[in-house]
Order: sequence, then structure tokens, then C-alpha cells
Amino acid sequence: MKNQKKAIVLGLTASMLMPVCFNGGTAEAAAADTDVAAMQAEINDLTARLTDLENSLAAAKEKQEAAKSEKKAKKEAPTIKWSGSTKSGYMYDESKTGKIKAEANILATTVVDKTYDVGIGLKFKATSSEPKDGYSSEKNKVKLTDSYVGRSFGPVYVRAGVQKVSLGEGLWLSKSSVNQFTANYKMTPRDALYLGYGRDSQDYLANDTNKRYAPPTRTRLLKFAQYQHDFSKDAYAGLYVGTQQPERYFGIYGSTPIVGKFGITAEYVRNTNKDKPASVQNKYGADIGYGYEYFGADKNTQGYVISLNYGKAKKKGTWDIIGQYLNVDQNLFMDDGYSSWKDYIDAAGFKGFGLIMDYATSDHSKLSLLRYWAHTNPDSANVDKDGNSLEKSPHYSTYLKFTTKF
Repeated sequence: MKNQKKAIVLGLTASMLMPVCFNGGTAEAAAADTDVAAMQAEINDLTARLTDLENSLAAAKEKQEAAKSEKKAKKEAPTIKWSGSTKSGYMYDESKTGKIKAEANILATTVVDKTYDVGIGLKFKATSSEPKDGYSSEKNKVKLTDSYVGRSFGPVYVRAGVQKVSLGEGLWLSKSSVNQFTANYKMTPRDALYLGYGRDSQDYLANDTNKRYAPPTRTRLLKFAQYQHDFSKDAYAGLYVGTQQPERYFGIYGSTPIVGKFGITAEYVRNTNKDKPASVQNKYGADIGYGYEYFGADKNTQGYVISLNYGKAKKKGTWDIIGQYLNVDQNLFMDDGYSSWKDYIDAAGFKGFGLIMDYATSDHSKLSLLRYWAHTNPDSANVDKDGNSLEKSPHYSTYLKFTTKF
């Protein structure tokens, strides 16, 4: 730019001085001097304008480079993706009391340094119960559902930290807030191996119950291995083995279309630990969530669920209806909070039918009505510390809920 400016100035000067070389006389010389002065002023003005143009161009280049650097930094910075869900509803059960339930889940995920994916999630839960035993009650809780880091190594994806683990159809295990090391190995496009090892911790971050009389639950070693084969997009089968100390589980499951919009899904799980421990309390006599109130049968326990479904409530205006049959022995699970049916199954067992109807009010929201007709499924060989066995009793419920996902 500087060389171009000098060339322009020299060219203009030469063109202005040429007439002086061919005209003689004093008058002509004076006139030429005047013209030269005027030309020199124009040259100086042009030089200043060229200098300003050069400075403006340099500033524009600097601004352009800064914008590129900022854009590159933004592109390389981790992008946080938000997702979540809400649930609200009313549940009425055999105790002839109702509960108003509200729940919100929030999950933030991102990729760090193009290598590790990270997830952080929270669950907020509030339950208001209608009067029972003379008074109404309320529970408000906050739980850490996810706090993990994951990475892929070719066909193997590993994850460490608090996360959701799920096996089969969730009869035994489908739970968030579990501290685990997990690995998913995509053996072939249709075959997958899922492994997990860790502790089954799922305590709340904030819990409005008293720690003396409702202490934190005792954690147990939780490990599992699952193999699944996909026959098609909607048909699959698998099996798993696992332990939730001291219980040992084996399960099989599968799902397949039958005809048209009809399909069937099922899962069977067996607990091969025959030595059921008695429930354990802390020094204040409060249950710490380990052991069984009724014990002594000393035999394997099992359970299964069969679901016949029609349709799928996914897009706005679509609907489905699901009929279920569940048969779960007493003492199949020490802690029912890990099952997808945790609102119904507990250590007393469960045997009966369920009917679920869903309607998609939008692409991301659904109205559901769940109704179960059942009873507990006790074994008379199991007794409590006083030698009394659990009596069979009705176990039914109606649950109307509205869910959203975003």
C-alpha cells in the first residue's frame, strides 16, 4: 500500500511539472509556481486521504480477524443441551385415601474437549396426601438423578457416576440416581452387551424427614450383565444376571408385534438367594432399608409381567391401551424402589391385572389413566419376629396423570 501511494504521488508531481519545462518567461514561471503550489496542496490532501484509507483497511482487517477468533472460540466451546419432563396427577388406592403428586426432572448434557460427554440432572418431587389416620401429610424432596462422565472407545461406550440403569422391561431394575460404572458394547448392529458395577445409592439431596426416625438407606453392591438381540425395529429378546446384595437375580425378557397394532411384551425374573435376612434397624429402632419384615420360607422367589398393547401414543392425537398381568412373589425384592412398577410392587408381593390408557394431547404431552386390580401375594412360610405371617389383602389403585417431555 505504501509503494502504491508513493507511485501515485510521484506520477502526479511529474505531470504537474512538465508544462514548466516547455514555457519560458517570468509570467509563465510565476503562473507555473502557482499551479505547482495548488498541485502540491492536492497531493498533500490525497496523501492524507490515502493514509486514512490505509488505516481504515488495517482496522477492518483487525476487526475481521477478531470476529473470526471469537466465532472459532464459540464453536469450540461446549454446548449445553437441556431436556426434562414434568408429571402431575392424582392417585387413589386401597387405603381409601388420595395423593396429589407433582414431579419435575431436568437434565443438562454437553461434550467436553470433543471427547467426554457429561450429564447433570435433578429431580424435584412433591406429594400431598389426603387425611389418613386423622391427619393429612406432605413430602418435598430433591434428588440428584445424573452426575456422570462418559466416553466412547470404538464400539464400547463407558460411563461413570450417578446415572439411570435399566434392564429388560424394568421389572427388577429401572432406576435413576444409581452410582455405577457401566459399559455398553455394540457387538454387532443387532447385538449389544450391557455391564454395570457399583452401589445402589439413591438418597435424596434434600428430604424433609427426620434422619433419626427415617435414616438414609443402607447401600448395597449392585452389579449386572445383560445381552440383547434385536430381530427388527420392534422385536427383541434378551437375558440378564445380576446381584443386589445379598439377592441374586436372573431374568429373561422380550417384545414383538403380533398383528396390526397389537404387540406383546414380557419379562420374567428369579431371585436365587434363599436366605432372606431379617430387617435391620438403627439404634433408634428406625428401619434402614435392609432386610425383610417377613422371612423364613428359605426358597427362591420369582415374578413376571405380561403386557398386551394396542397402538402407540406418540404423536398428537394418537392413543394406546395396554393390558397387564403381574404375578410377583413375596420377598422377590428387598427394595421395590428400583422397579418400573414401584408404585404397586413391594415386599408383600403383587398378583393381579392392570389397565393403562394413554392419549397424546400433543407431540410432547400425554394424558394417562392407570388402573390396577390385585392383591398381595404372601407366603405363609414367611413370618415376622413375633411368628406371625402376612395375610393376603386387596391391592388396587387408580392413577390419573399428565406428563410432558421437553
